[in-house]
Amino acid sequence: MSRRQNRSPSTRAQYRRTIPHFIDFAESHGVTISVEITIELVDKYVDELRAEYDADATILTYTKNVRGWLRWLAKREHCDEVVCRILDKNELGLTPKARDVALPESAAKIIIQKLRQQRRGSAMHALIELLWNCGPRIGGIYSLDTCDFDPDENIIRLRHRPETGTRLKNGRENDSTPGDGERNVEINDCVADALQLYIKNERPEITDKYGREPLFATTHGRAVRSTLRRWVYEATSCRWATEVMNKSTCDGNCDPDSSVCPYSYYPHAIRRGAIVNHLSGGLRLDLASQRFNVSPRTLRKHYDPRTKEKRRKDRSEAVRCAWPDW
Repeated sequence: MSRRQNRSPSTRAQYRRTIPHFIDFAESHGVTISVEITIELVDKYVDELRAEYDADATILTYTKNVRGWLRWLAKREHCDEVVCRILDKNELGLTPKARDVALPESAAKIIIQKLRQQRRGSAMHALIELLWNCGPRIGGIYSLDTCDFDPDENIIRLRHRPETGTRLKNGRENDSTPGDGERNVEINDCVADALQLYIKNERPEITDKYGREPLFATTHGRAVRSTLRRWVYEATSCRWATEVMNKSTCDGNCDPDSSVCPYSYYPHAIRRGAIVNHLSGGLRLDLASQRFNVSPRTLRKHYDPRTKEKRRKDRSEAVRCAWPDW
């Protein structure tokens, strides 16, 4: 029970969106009770997802959640266990590459420089600067209030506040959530300047229903996750691209203000790029783990760009520095 209660609102919302989608599909094919769910029905459902969505990441979200629900039913003997096995990511051949892409430093530099020149002090500019420099999750960005930004110390404070509408992925150390997502993160001068300009010139004077002053806001209140994502999509769209546009990628006629340009990056791609950039610059894994709130094991597996030989040399240098000089 406690595990279900600790699911984030976004995770629960995802369940509410994906599982009923499958139930509606089943009912449209005459299946109204769980014991009637068959392999053939699930196969048809996957075919419909493939016809509706191009991105493997989207298909994986639906199939992963439905698979978990079917497994729950199977454990209670409400359906055959075999129906959930075929929704395995490897069985379906899903490779959600978009989620695994890291924004390269060269692209980030060009994007940020153009934002500094053309959209300086905008919410979009401040957001991209912050994402690239300290790599928070989009939920962490959503949770920030103006008081969490300390321009004197160049610090952003990430705090878990579920009682007033925002939460961090790993909660806080003294509650029932695993890990500790709360931390103070140092930012560079460029990020601090962008945030100060945004707060002074563009941020609407607004509070949310809890009396908090959200850092990223619109005239309607705290900027929701979809709004933050839209700003990221626009900032990384074809209008900021330097390469000659490839028609198979984007023909340049998209409208990043109203839809996602095929050239755009996910917010997680910027987080991933920020982590890779820090590790490439020599930040130790244990310190990166604390800064980005991700385990050293995950960093090694998914983010560390160094070769084994480079890691050995880095270790050797650190070890030699630790030896006494006698």
